[in-house]
Amino acid sequence: MDLILLLLIMAVFILPSFFMMRSQRRRQAELQNMQASVGIGDRVVTVSGIHGTITGEQGDQITVEIAPSVDVTMDRIAILRKATPQDLGTATPTADPLGTAPAGSDETGYRHPEYPVDDDHPENHPDGGRPDNR
Repeated sequence: MDLILLLLIMAVFILPSFFMMRSQRRRQAELQNMQASVGIGDRVVTVSGIHGTITGEQGDQITVEIAPSVDVTMDRIAILRKATPQDLGTATPTADPLGTAPAGSDETGYRHPEYPVDDDHPENHPDGGRPDNR
């Protein structure tokens, strides 16, 4: 009877660990297969949250374009996943992604999203961050 009780106690502690390790290995294998399968032109998200397009490959390193004419080289293992349509948003980026650019703003149309149009925040002024009254 003691042997059966001992086996049951061991099973309670060992089996969950075994199943967790098994599922973790499966997820790791899927991630490695995805990282090996990405190629030039694929949109990806890195482990640091940077979205970009792969523009070059050389062994275990890839070149990712994170903005127009801004390329970074990183290890292939830095890819977390392929970008989904929800990550991409609109297919064609606009000059004013927030739709809040007032007349006379710079060519990017950037306005800080947490400040209203009439706010005195320096990022919202096209004259280099200095409103006229200073």
